[in-house]
Amino acid sequence: MFDQNLIQDLHHWELDSYYFKKFHSRTVFSRWFVKHLNYHSELKGHEGCVNCLEWNQAGTILASGSDDLRIILWDPFRRKQLQKIETKHRGNIFGVKFLPGTNDTFMASAAADRDIYVYDVNKNLTINEIHSHQNRVKQIETAQDMPFLFWSCGEDGHVLQHDIRCKPAEASSILLNYSSTGLVDVKNSEAKCLAINQARSEYLAVGLGDPFARIYDRRMLELRSISHRDSQSTSSSGNTRKTLFEYKLLDYIDPTKIPLTHYVPGHLPKRIDEYRRRMKTLSITFLSFNPNGTELLANLGGEQLYLFNLFDESSKPAKYDSYRTLFDESDLVEILPESKSSSSETIPDSDSQKINNKKKFKLSPKAEALKLKANASFEEQNYVEAIEYYNQAILLAENSPILYGNRAATLMKRNWDGDVYAAMRDCYTALIMDKTHLKSHFRLAKCLNDLKWHQEARECLEFFSTRFPDYAKSQACENLIKDIDKALKGSKNKETTEEEDNSDTEWTTMSESESENLDLSKKPKLNEEESDFSESLSANNDKILKKIYLQKKMNAVDFSSRFCGHCNVATDIKEANFIGENFIAAGSDDGSFFIWDKKTTNIVKVLHGDESIVNCVQPHPYSCYIATSGIDSEIRLWSPNFDEALTDEEDRVVTDVKSAVLNNQVKMNSHPFEYLFLNLTQNSNWNNEESGGHQNVECRQS
Repeated sequence: MFDQNLIQDLHHWELDSYYFKKFHSRTVFSRWFVKHLNYHSELKGHEGCVNCLEWNQAGTILASGSDDLRIILWDPFRRKQLQKIETKHRGNIFGVKFLPGTNDTFMASAAADRDIYVYDVNKNLTINEIHSHQNRVKQIETAQDMPFLFWSCGEDGHVLQHDIRCKPAEASSILLNYSSTGLVDVKNSEAKCLAINQARSEYLAVGLGDPFARIYDRRMLELRSISHRDSQSTSSSGNTRKTLFEYKLLDYIDPTKIPLTHYVPGHLPKRIDEYRRRMKTLSITFLSFNPNGTELLANLGGEQLYLFNLFDESSKPAKYDSYRTLFDESDLVEILPESKSSSSETIPDSDSQKINNKKKFKLSPKAEALKLKANASFEEQNYVEAIEYYNQAILLAENSPILYGNRAATLMKRNWDGDVYAAMRDCYTALIMDKTHLKSHFRLAKCLNDLKWHQEARECLEFFSTRFPDYAKSQACENLIKDIDKALKGSKNKETTEEEDNSDTEWTTMSESESENLDLSKKPKLNEEESDFSESLSANNDKILKKIYLQKKMNAVDFSSRFCGHCNVATDIKEANFIGENFIAAGSDDGSFFIWDKKTTNIVKVLHGDESIVNCVQPHPYSCYIATSGIDSEIRLWSPNFDEALTDEEDRVVTDVKSAVLNNQVKMNSHPFEYLFLNLTQNSNWNNEESGGHQNVECRQS
């Protein structure tokens, strides 16, 4: 059941003070326990959707916030309400947090009414009121090593830092302001979610209304003052003034040092406009760091779930790593098919050696058995099952180009969102392992064309024809050439129109002359009399700094893993979290929550958690115990259940997983008007200062 035996674990525990957390995370959420997760109990007390859940650090109290404008503190193990807080909120509560270092005495809440309240739980008093956001506040985040501080993000495009030790009027400061910078499209400037890296709390991740996850180093950022809404006027408010960036660097920081890194699935940046034309919105609904602070999980609304390795900035989108870098001059030779080559002498020594080295790709019996099962599923057109078998086989044989090539073919057949790009990555991997892998080379060209990267597809196919001239005469190859040439002709006319409109400024790159003349070591001189950083820079420096920013954004870090099967379209507060060291969990629009194996990316368990939508999935900090909530007013608790005599109501395991995931893919690509009913209930505009009373606003679509 465990990865190591108990004696080894005890030995490491004595040597490493942090090993207990690793040991605990691995064993408590072991595969054995996760596979036996099932319904445990319900917590009833709310009268509306439960939009947020939060465990205290000890795991003894569960806090919940709801559309009924109440916060309830629970003892979930005894299914008992400990305290009910009647808040001053006038809109749905979206965030609730225990403030660290206060022994669970202080907690904060945020809501659709744009307000944040801080409570003394023991005295049942509201001790601070924060009215600094201009639109709905979506999330609150804390850092365990930063007592009395917390952060909030809102649909006004602000990320604020709050210090409860200060006077209420001075407690809040602007850390990031996306509404004031032209580098973020105004349509994407709403701050949907944020997360603090608990292992290194100087790093803060933010998700907006686009597919980019942004991680900032807070140590480089200057806090800017902000006043409460009541004291702000249209003329005096400094928040509407345009600035060069969404942040302001500290005075001693080199202005050419960009304090953030972008993370995005490599196929999405160039397809944002295409998604908009299809009326499909891509926005990050939740971000989460793993306990070690080395990975970031992003739940991408309208698409899939993605995992990023924070310390692998070399993982650039494959689009920009030209396939030609895989080969050197010795590879630019003709490779004859085996049927026309009876001896190895007709093949250059280097290629002959590579072919002979295929012995090292021999699969273990278990991996070979999985490959055969995958091949059989592929023949039956059961692509979902085939991919799962290939995932398991690759985990056992990570150096097998055949497995990567076969999985690429299966992904291309399944063709879910992101599958073609994932297939292209597999083709790259297969060619890195074996440059003579013909099928991967041809599939790479097809993937590039399907991704609408037609010029690279044409070059790739020409290179393929040079290396495999006999195979290049096949009907499939000729058909692909025709498709690419037709697409190139059409895209050439389209590019001419786009250049005239200057519509692609976001992805402008730095020219060679500008790059050569730019000295990053020189800091532009600042005018001390100027109050704003951007105003102190010359127009030329502004242009250079902007291009540095955009260049770094264009070189965003690509994902390391993706998890498919759930549906994230209807609400923009849908969570995804790490479950121990080896599992990932997320809610879904079909009323279920999914659990994936982090290594294979396969679905391990699907549980029916809500009659409509599961938004919140919060694992217990120390036990194999999960709390979920959504549109229903009940909170449901889940734990390993080894009792086979469950009633139909208690047994909430989804057995037909294949049908569930296929239906979810259909939903994700349906017309957004099918979800219009979720927005019709949102009849309150919190930008109206005169709005009052208890008005419940349903969780709106992303």
